[in-house]
Amino acid sequence: MSDIEDRRDRLEREYSDWELFKRLMGYTRPHLFIFSTALLAMFLSTVLTVIQPLILAIAIDDYILSGNVNGLGFVTTIYFVVTVISFLLNVIASYFTTITGIRIITQIRQEAFYQLQDLSMDFYDREATGRIVSRVTNDVERLLNLLSTGIIDAIVNIMFIGLLFFILIYLDLRLTVAVLIIFPILAIFTVYFRVKAREAWQQTRRTIAKVTGYYQEAISGIEVSKAFAAEDFMTNEFDLLNLENYQARIKALILFAVMFPVMDMILALGTALVLTIGGISIGTETMTVGVLVAFLSYLGRISQPIMTLSNFYNNLLSSMAATERIFDILDRTPSVIPRDNKKLRNVKGAIEFKDLIFAYDHKTGPIISNFSLHIPSNSSIALVGHTGAGKTTITNLLCRFYDFQEGKILLDGIDIREVYLDNYRQWLSIIPQDSFLFSGTIRENLLYGKPEATDEELEQILLKVGAFDFVMAKGLDTDVGERGARLSMGERQLICFARAILSDPKILLLDEATSSVDAHTELVIQQSMHHIIENRTAIIIAHRLSTIRSADRIIVLENGEIKETGTFQELINMKGIFTDLYKKQFAGQAI
Repeated sequence: MSDIEDRRDRLEREYSDWELFKRLMGYTRPHLFIFSTALLAMFLSTVLTVIQPLILAIAIDDYILSGNVNGLGFVTTIYFVVTVISFLLNVIASYFTTITGIRIITQIRQEAFYQLQDLSMDFYDREATGRIVSRVTNDVERLLNLLSTGIIDAIVNIMFIGLLFFILIYLDLRLTVAVLIIFPILAIFTVYFRVKAREAWQQTRRTIAKVTGYYQEAISGIEVSKAFAAEDFMTNEFDLLNLENYQARIKALILFAVMFPVMDMILALGTALVLTIGGISIGTETMTVGVLVAFLSYLGRISQPIMTLSNFYNNLLSSMAATERIFDILDRTPSVIPRDNKKLRNVKGAIEFKDLIFAYDHKTGPIISNFSLHIPSNSSIALVGHTGAGKTTITNLLCRFYDFQEGKILLDGIDIREVYLDNYRQWLSIIPQDSFLFSGTIRENLLYGKPEATDEELEQILLKVGAFDFVMAKGLDTDVGERGARLSMGERQLICFARAILSDPKILLLDEATSSVDAHTELVIQQSMHHIIENRTAIIIAHRLSTIRSADRIIVLENGEIKETGTFQELINMKGIFTDLYKKQFAGQAI
């Protein structure tokens, strides 16, 4: 599994670092005033920081060494004021840049969430939930340091180094040349580190995505793992993924651990050269003590911007890897898009499948082959067949979760591919086998079907599906827990029924809607079924053949093709596939 994910990562859209950075910087345009204010504050702070050693040189040469104590207090006061102003400017810049960074990542996270709502189901078939969650949480959060302080710091430190060398040349050209000797060594080291750090960060991001994905999967399936006493198996699998992430992080950390001491050694070499040349110059009276002290002060300060720029570069590499993963989601296009923006009005509910061909993957062949079926409005049909016959696929195509390769699906004679998706889906509701409820109250879950519904409407719907008594006993504002864990399976499914019909859909799809409930709840649903499907076109998928006796027509599928069709009794009399299915399900009972 991990090898497949690695290969998939490598096959994802490739971006250059410059393309990523330029696009990321585009998010700063709406905040240009705040960004510019922060940059100006940092620039002024940098100028004041550069001035401080010059003030020190003046204090030493003109006042301390000359014994002029009277003027020393004035110079000291200036030094203190410059330091305080520089500090305040830094605070202002940090505040503005942090605000900008938070606003930008909030916008990116919002765009990613909206995009995930728009993407088609085939995207979710390919991508693990944990990987997606990792991208819109961990990866987006990783951009905060870069956008809040990293970019401004990098710009300011580049300016700082430029100003610094200008002043160093002004103070003493010989000492400046000595310092410049170390820079080619730093350049070679930085280029080597760039390649290695890029590889290390990419591997770290891949492994943490696997860990996050496995966490998500393990928590979602905790009941299964406990039921099969598979805790040891799960922990062993997690240990392997966690170890892989640990090793990737250690490799990256070793690179950083080596980098900074090497930089310190290179800078120490520069300090030794300055001390040697400066000491000789003072001895020959070609340099003052104040100038040497200022020079050493500048040399000590030059290591900080170099370190900051190195950290920025490391952060940039990490952020570009995260940005690439975020933009990979933002740049995807839904596979299911309308050919036109037609809108349906006064839908009657007549459905027609014409010569439909569909395959989830062209390599595996079609799931649905030459499927043709006409469903009159306000009628109910049932789809039955062995597992893998294509029953759920038919409803998925009708909901436009996927696009079929050939053929047509018509609703009241209109090709559904030409209809605006939101408008089209408002006429449908689906009740899946998995009775999924969102965290929150019963009321909030019901209102997904119709946000503006009143309590009276909710109560009427609950009464119609047979859920009124238990909901009123618990209360509409009862918290259902994650995925409805505080309710029984039957209670969850009844709420799903109520939610589905609250919007008064013209087409109702029931995909094994009673397969996971107890006998009592199934009886309640069956007794309410005529209210549920009244004045609607209903498509019912059921393995329990006893639940579809009242369907107007039953369609028997095999390998994506219609093999038999008729009423319950007509199919029993045929003594074909349906009869065989019924006998296997009710062995020993009279038909």
